[in-house]
Amino acid sequence: MAAARGKSVHTWWRWVRLGCAVAATLAWTAGCGWQSRAVHPGKNAAETAKPLNQRPVPMRVIRHGNHVELEMTAEETSIQIADGVWYHAWTFDGTVPGPVIWLRQGDEVTLRLHNADPHMAHAIDLHAALVAPNQAFVDVPPGQTRTLHFTAKLPGVFMYHCASQPMLQHIGNGMYGAVVVVPPGGPVPAYTLVQSEFYRNGDFTQMARGRPQYVVFNGRAFQYVQHPLPAKVGKPVYIAFVNAGPNEFAAFHVVGTVLRDVMPSGSPRTHLYDLQTYTVAPGDGALIRLVFDAPGMYPFVTHDMADMTQGAMGMFRVTP
Repeated sequence: MAAARGKSVHTWWRWVRLGCAVAATLAWTAGCGWQSRAVHPGKNAAETAKPLNQRPVPMRVIRHGNHVELEMTAEETSIQIADGVWYHAWTFDGTVPGPVIWLRQGDEVTLRLHNADPHMAHAIDLHAALVAPNQAFVDVPPGQTRTLHFTAKLPGVFMYHCASQPMLQHIGNGMYGAVVVVPPGGPVPAYTLVQSEFYRNGDFTQMARGRPQYVVFNGRAFQYVQHPLPAKVGKPVYIAFVNAGPNEFAAFHVVGTVLRDVMPSGSPRTHLYDLQTYTVAPGDGALIRLVFDAPGMYPFVTHDMADMTQGAMGMFRVTP
């Protein structure tokens, strides 16, 4: 038994060392203080406006029964995406990913988007909203505010993102997040994980070619190796998983267990049981139930090994 415990500790440290070594290598190759001066396609960097570092404005949520009012802000903010590495991001409410929008099935939602970015228009596309996009997901010019209304008819795990063109550039620079719509009596996820990519210097050409510098969970490489997510033996853990892309497929895998129940797009109508790995396309999501049989450290990764070494790895710390 002692030998087994020793082997498990050795294995855990091997995963931690791998994560830390890769993180250090990527930080060194990127250089400290790396920031993206996002360039519009066809423009020279010298012709673009000076990047801003606006103060984050938290999302405001007001609920009266099943009526929900949301106020969000598009802004430019510097964020840390790896140890010692900063990125000039285009954001919703100053974070990447943007804040999780929690709704109940049947909620009547009013969302006001204010564009505090003086450089360009932004918009918001919510995959949970069954609306005409040419009416609802329209550009908000700098300094203006626009309002959209929708009913959260379908339960699930959805993506939201900027809908302004070029959409690849707006998503690639950080404008995305998760919407979780919980059905009556449905489980509330303990964790929300958003997989996404960052491209060196916010280079549009690299985005178009699909060559990311980092692939991350919740906006920062290897953060859950350094700060594992807690779980309990035998207690179900629900994860709302979104792949924001904009390009890479996610191959979600937890080392040492299986995905006991996967609901594609978070739909309670569809269940896939006991999967070793589940693929989530860019722009899609899933609700995943895990159960751990023994205490220990359980790595979770995208099983695309190149993407894993670029930051898409974390840990569950499971205790009795």
